[in-house]
Amino acid sequence: YSIPCGTCKKEYIGETGRTLGTRLKELQKEVSKEEQTPFTRNARKTSVTSISKSAITDHVKQQNCVINWEGAKILDRESHRPTRWIKEAIWIRKQKRNMNIDDGGYKLSHCWDYLLTTTPPGGELSH
Repeated sequence: YSIPCGTCKKEYIGETGRTLGTRLKELQKEVSKEEQTPFTRNARKTSVTSISKSAITDHVKQQNCVINWEGAKILDRESHRPTRWIKEAIWIRKQKRNMNIDDGGYKLSHCWDYLLTTTPPGGELSH
């Protein structure tokens, strides 16, 4: 799935075996806890070095951005967890403007970067 930032246009790429709605509720709950905390200059300084459960929460805290929850969408479907992790890693690597802290649940070799980030002449890669 992909969740866009409404402020800076970065996107968070994630994977879940549950419904997107269930995962969004969890993320929204975590972000709203942080949004209710007063954000002083000192708190912002501390937030840059602290790591939350999700990169979305860190992005909101550190960049003072607003997440576009309504813009969340499913990028791909996969019931097999290891294959889902591979697909997540590919989507993260393909997205140039992501807010992810890591490369996902699968360590995808960087030898694939050129293929994943280059559009061939004539358009998109075929499936």
